[in-house]
Amino acid sequence: MADFKVKIIGLTQNPQTLSTAGALGCFEEKSSDQLKKELMAKRRKKRLKRERGVLKNSLGRGHGSIGDQNHFIFSIEDLPRAATLQLCLPEYLAHLQQSLRRAKASRGFYLPEVIKQSCLGPDVEKTLFQAFELYEKMAEAGIPGEDARFILPLYTKTNIQTGGNARELCHLWQMSHQEGVPSVVTAVVDEMIAQAKEKAPYLFEDFGYNFETLAWYPSSQLFALTNEAIQELIKQHRNSKEKAILLGWMSSFEVTAEMLERAIKQRKEADLANLKHIHFEFLVPMSLTCFHQATRQRTWNHSIEPIYDAVEDALVSQDKRMIIPPSVSKSEFGTEYAELHLQLLNYYKELVEMKIPRSEAIGVILHSLKIYDWIHVNGWNAIHSIGKRTCQEAQWEIRFIAQKLARDIKKVAPAFEEWAEPQCITYGSCPEIKDCGYYKKKRRGS
Repeated sequence: MADFKVKIIGLTQNPQTLSTAGALGCFEEKSSDQLKKELMAKRRKKRLKRERGVLKNSLGRGHGSIGDQNHFIFSIEDLPRAATLQLCLPEYLAHLQQSLRRAKASRGFYLPEVIKQSCLGPDVEKTLFQAFELYEKMAEAGIPGEDARFILPLYTKTNIQTGGNARELCHLWQMSHQEGVPSVVTAVVDEMIAQAKEKAPYLFEDFGYNFETLAWYPSSQLFALTNEAIQELIKQHRNSKEKAILLGWMSSFEVTAEMLERAIKQRKEADLANLKHIHFEFLVPMSLTCFHQATRQRTWNHSIEPIYDAVEDALVSQDKRMIIPPSVSKSEFGTEYAELHLQLLNYYKELVEMKIPRSEAIGVILHSLKIYDWIHVNGWNAIHSIGKRTCQEAQWEIRFIAQKLARDIKKVAPAFEEWAEPQCITYGSCPEIKDCGYYKKKRRGS
């Protein structure tokens, strides 16, 4: 069994009562504060009965905003990265994640019993240890941690703090019970919900419409069994050498340099809000390491290629689905890195051929696997989030991708020429501890 630890470390006081009072306040003359006091004055059994009835009649009829009036914060230890990838998919959950650069071989990795007990188990385990050993050798040799981590598997243990409301936690639960999701991922989410239900049982009860897929803002599905639309896009663009492919863009109004300058320099929020109605669509190949960063950019909209399709293509194209950081490819470790990537890819294939479920075998895949992300970026993101990601302090892969997004945006929408730039241009000064001086050079026109 996995030895992850889940603990609620913070939550809204009386979350279920607050949501119930808010629901009642929508239809009664009394304020939600007055209604909350009345609920709290009832005997516990009567209060719970009243709360269940109200929530069944509100959440159960699809009034999801009632489930938003609360917050739960979890500290989760020693869960595999495959699980944190799942947690980060819903756009209305928030996370503070331990960097993979802090991974240590001594911490180990999770491996399902069905793999451990198979005839291939000892070989898989040995190879995963070799991946950790290579990670540490590269780190000791001066390879940056952000590059060395590409060689670590999805079953690498990590920590995360995750916060969200009842509606989105129910969404996460529903997602995590779909076919294709690794059992350890489901187990982590089940434990989160079990602890949340102890605090507020009826916020997490299936009343009908509140557990319908349409009740939630849809998120990308890494462990989906199929995604035909994105597969068609990949088929059309698979031979492209670009770091990002602009699929199209749209604006229903003229975007002028004057409007952008006014919005940014004067911090005119009305104008900034208008930028959300400018749309840029990209297809972006990236490593799983980079996707973990990209998906946490919650104001981007993502549709991700199912990981199983990515692996199947990798088994055919081999190194074309492998991303090696430049610092590794130029080092003495490049060959060993590539061999480990391909070895674990082939172990995945052999495990599946042995009738081990794909959802259990998938965790042996390394973060170096290339996967396609279909990203929607609006005009505000063209300034803000791309500014964050094009900063010289940003991780190299997502920085190169963001630089390509910025170039394409400037090409089709020239008004962004001065503003789809590193964040120091937007803010007028560098917000980082280390100042590379980029904005000073721009002021001088160099």
